[in-house]
Amino acid sequence: MGTCSILAEYVPKYWRWGECQRTYHREKWMSKPICFISYASEDISHAHVLYRRLREAGLSPWMDKPPAPYLLDGLKPGELWEDRLREAIRSSKYFLPLFSKISVEKSGYVQSEFRQALTKLAEIPAGKTFVIPVRIEECDIPKARIDGVSFAQYQYIDCFNGYFKDLVSHVSSLEGISDEAPSNRLVEVHSAGEFLEAIASNTEILIKNSFSLTGIEVPNNRHVYAREVFDGEEFVFRDLENFRVKGVGSPEITVSPRYATTLNFEESHGVNIEGFTIGHGPDVGECAGAVINFLNCSSVNVQNSRLFGCGTYGFQLVNCEFVNFTDCKIFECSYGMFTAKEVSSLKLVGVEFYDNRCFTGMELVNTDALFENCKLFNNVPRFSDSRIFQVYRSEVSFFNTSLELGKFSDLGIPNDQDGLTVIGLN
Repeated sequence: MGTCSILAEYVPKYWRWGECQRTYHREKWMSKPICFISYASEDISHAHVLYRRLREAGLSPWMDKPPAPYLLDGLKPGELWEDRLREAIRSSKYFLPLFSKISVEKSGYVQSEFRQALTKLAEIPAGKTFVIPVRIEECDIPKARIDGVSFAQYQYIDCFNGYFKDLVSHVSSLEGISDEAPSNRLVEVHSAGEFLEAIASNTEILIKNSFSLTGIEVPNNRHVYAREVFDGEEFVFRDLENFRVKGVGSPEITVSPRYATTLNFEESHGVNIEGFTIGHGPDVGECAGAVINFLNCSSVNVQNSRLFGCGTYGFQLVNCEFVNFTDCKIFECSYGMFTAKEVSSLKLVGVEFYDNRCFTGMELVNTDALFENCKLFNNVPRFSDSRIFQVYRSEVSFFNTSLELGKFSDLGIPNDQDGLTVIGLN
């Protein structure tokens, strides 16, 4: 009897059972129908979000460069990448091309993937779904034909701002994982307690009354918990999908502990906040306590809202994807306007920043940000050497944006930015 066989006799049975279970689950995962994600390299952030959402739904996505920690589930070191991509397309059950203004015009391997998919599509029996065209922004679906077939012949789905809920629900239903997406629920609330109780996925909450979130009892709601801060508590909302809260008449939501953040969202996807005045007071915030905080979130939209101090920052973002602030005002914050760290795409449209006291106006770390039709004025530095921008490994771009330098020592980025007008620059 070989050494391995002898040892096997003495290995506890539950150890061997555990190994069998791991092998079984791995083989089961590998045997799942593959969803091939095709994208232009400029759209990799969208592809990464879709990859994660498909995995979370129990599906088996494939892309050449998946996000961490799944890096080796794509192209592996030493593989012939053209052969591997060709084989992945041939063996896939669903082909999900991400169409953007860039991908439909770009030459290169993404077009080769499109051609390979169309070639396979011509062989698919009628009535079977293989290609699901996905628009990630307004663009035309390519009409080029191979063997009489084009992507434009098939109904596309719009997944703007990195929000893929409907697409994932559709693919899941094709696989029998879910018959249909949960229907949305509309709730009108009149108090802080009712608001906290109503927070849930696939929910739209309408609010007409102003209220404070300080001193409110923690509800029996798995999406809401209270976190202790130095001088009180703050609420945290987590694990939400497709959540919208809308104010009618710009009601005000506030907290009073200096170290508390007014609205905290964690591990949530598809968060929409509209029509509010959100703030922090009456004392000036110290050390912590932003107006809004997002951690590990994606597809976030804040619009037509006023975020005011004395929160330390108007908003804070950490490890987020696709965050939009539209037609908002951020003012009277005590540390700075905002901080964004590890954010794949931050877009600010029609946002006004004013009357803020800043150590640094805006801090961006590994974040791509676009300012469009924004205005920055009457902000003041806390120190004589304070800057408007503190940027590290980030790309910041502007369109029709004006900035008043005031008493800040420096802009913090090159002065000759396209689309940016700097007032008061020597």
